[in-house]
Amino acid sequence: MRVELLAKAQNLKEEISTIKNRLEKDIDFNEVNKRWYSYQPSPKYIPAVAEDGSFNKKYYLGFYLYAVSGFANLYIEENGKGKFIDEFIGDINISVIKSSNFTDTYFRNLMFLAELKALINLAEKEKPDLLILDGTLSSRYITILPKSNWFISEEFEGELIDTALSFINTLKKNLNNREPLSFNKDFHREVKDRLISKFGRLKGDRKDILEAVLSKIAFFEYILLLHKLFKGLDWNPLVIGVAKTSSLTEIFNSSIPDIKIFSSYIQNSGYSIKRQINLEEKKWEFSERFEILEKEIGIELKDIIIDYFYGKLKDRKDILLIELYENPEFTENYSPEYILDVLSYYAVGNYPFLLTRADKEARITRKDIELIEDILGLKYELTGREALL
Repeated sequence: MRVELLAKAQNLKEEISTIKNRLEKDIDFNEVNKRWYSYQPSPKYIPAVAEDGSFNKKYYLGFYLYAVSGFANLYIEENGKGKFIDEFIGDINISVIKSSNFTDTYFRNLMFLAELKALINLAEKEKPDLLILDGTLSSRYITILPKSNWFISEEFEGELIDTALSFINTLKKNLNNREPLSFNKDFHREVKDRLISKFGRLKGDRKDILEAVLSKIAFFEYILLLHKLFKGLDWNPLVIGVAKTSSLTEIFNSSIPDIKIFSSYIQNSGYSIKRQINLEEKKWEFSERFEILEKEIGIELKDIIIDYFYGKLKDRKDILLIELYENPEFTENYSPEYILDVLSYYAVGNYPFLLTRADKEARITRKDIELIEDILGLKYELTGREALL
């Protein structure tokens, strides 16, 4: 490492020390304690499905190889014995996305689709009382409709999104399929045939134009599944999201995240006061044309109410951010105490083992991508980094 960087590290060390000292002076322990309710959870078993997802990619000159996955698992306890029931959704493909600033955004969209599909598939088969999403519920709204110029430079004046929207009814009819329709190769051919019919073979048979349309279709399929999660299930499970990090500052109105303040001052198990997520402030968007076509879905998704609180399942363990969807159909009050009781049953340390297991089963590593690369015969494909060797 360059000595110039080491000198900057030393300066930064002093700045970090100043920030820590300021935290101790600016935050009053009594004020923190007023916002925290001590509670010792009593482990309570209810059937629960938890999910997680993963994606990984490798760039070659002109295209990406990518893999996405979604995994859900349910733990059933019967007669003193337990067993897991699993559901996996995944896809491997080649992408010609050219906008490097949005590659992770695009592949994360596909990951969200895979993990949400896995969760709903398993939940609809087993009808559990609780659905647990890895991370926050509100983060599922932070998605961007892929733009055509991520893939192509020509201007199509809305024709590609119109083509994608023409498949909405097909998506709705096939929403109960085990695999997302946008992962299905036969469906890809159907989309390509429509593009050829519309633009002729020279344009309609192009990979970049096809992917520009399929990326939008995958986004719309995800929105339909998100709506189903909150509004379309035929029973009313409790839906929560559990996260280990957060940047929210609404409780203390400090530049330092609330979760950091609670972590610094609170040692005993319990939970914080509740707050409500303002979804209008989230960086998410639907297509205006989609909202015109599916007005009711757009309105209902924007009207979702998500509460949150911080919780600690065991003394001297980490603080968790827990988001809760308050389903209007609920006839009982799912208090923080109830949620902590349930999570403590599944907790190993301070984290639900269903989420830990889902993370391990869904994870796509660099070695996995290298294996896929080898299977596909791409091991010696140019990546653009050869000039550095």
